[in-house]
Amino acid sequence: MASSSSSSSNIKIKSGPIDGDVLWMQAKHVSEHVWNGEEDRKLHIRRAVPTYQGEEEIPEEIIPLLRQCGFYWIIKMGYLKINASLITALIERWRPETHTFHMRCGECTITLQDVSVLLGMRVDGAPLIGQTNLDWAELCEELLGVRPQEGELQGSVVRLSWLAHHFSHINNHDGNVEQLQRFTRAWILRFIGGVLFVDKSSSKVSLRYLQFLRDFDQCSTYAWGPAVLAYLYREMCSATDYKIKSIGGMCILIQIWAWERCTTLAPKRTPPVIQNKPLGHRWLRRGNQHIGNDDLIVFRCKLDIMKRHEVRRT
Repeated sequence: MASSSSSSSNIKIKSGPIDGDVLWMQAKHVSEHVWNGEEDRKLHIRRAVPTYQGEEEIPEEIIPLLRQCGFYWIIKMGYLKINASLITALIERWRPETHTFHMRCGECTITLQDVSVLLGMRVDGAPLIGQTNLDWAELCEELLGVRPQEGELQGSVVRLSWLAHHFSHINNHDGNVEQLQRFTRAWILRFIGGVLFVDKSSSKVSLRYLQFLRDFDQCSTYAWGPAVLAYLYREMCSATDYKIKSIGGMCILIQIWAWERCTTLAPKRTPPVIQNKPLGHRWLRRGNQHIGNDDLIVFRCKLDIMKRHEVRRT
């Protein structure tokens, strides 16, 4: 990566690639600023996990429906706390030109296989391609049982707080299958807008996703995994710009991938594998508390000295 030039009196080392034909975005890449000794930038993780009565937990009444539509495991793992320093250190080595992490021992990346194995998300099936010109207020009334009032719907977008307000008590929907389905759809929408496809505000969600939640059995056949990974890639690429201070998307995937693939980055005690569950689920056994060191410099050093044998390939 680094190029150097020497003279009889001194040695000058220049950061970045020797040839900029491939890695042409070095000038604004965060690694350039790290090399120049500028102020460290620790990324803010944008996310708003859905809560119920003030607790970060899934109401038991809707768990069977979440399983039916294929969202249970991904939502459950979404409550894991994220180590912002670990994410930041990895983003410093992410190259948007190649969509890979550039380590001293080579290049590596997060793949669809990781999405499937670690998160249990479907990576094959029907793509998330739907209509973009529906009557969103009418669709909302049909599938959620409530119609946004004037000013509450901007195009196809509603606020997460609007969903939380109208679906705050499961007792209002318990005992009625249709009502529980509506509550479940609202919960998934809150997770989509707050975690999977979070925008810069972390407070809104597009009702375009609602059309894929009409039939729960069909919902489980959609390829949600590629959409989640593609969105995360875009957020990671954007976050390599030193001026960008936050990152959204399913960042917990970056963290679990690092723990599973890079032995020196994982917490000292690795939980055992749990049968018939996504591999990443084993980290939930330690609770949802923040896990591991939160020192950016420590993670930089670990990545600097990482050896090839310390990266799991399979």
